[in-house]
Amino acid sequence: MPKNSMQAYLFCVNCEKETQHEIEYRNDQIDKITCQTCHIQVKLNQEFVNAHYKEEFVARVLSKPSRMTREMEADLSGFLKSLPQRVISKPYRVYKEYSHRSKD
Repeated sequence: MPKNSMQAYLFCVNCEKETQHEIEYRNDQIDKITCQTCHIQVKLNQEFVNAHYKEEFVARVLSKPSRMTREMEADLSGFLKSLPQRVISKPYRVYKEYSHRSKD
């Protein structure tokens, strides 16, 4: 089973700031992500992700540009103010959604 890793700066929900993380891959898919500062670890169950998220996630990704355009047209100032926080918090929000669904 091929395994490799890479380093990336990501927002850590435990440290509450951007820190260096190790992203470990197994068979070309993310297996786990570990904060190098506090060592909190997120392990992904790829079978669950593939079975429950793949189609929905692709649909959401493909519809994102049109959803963002509607937001900008409705309130450009509010959209621009919220964008930096949304970009930083998105990995955590996806993780929370994944965690909540995996308990169902």
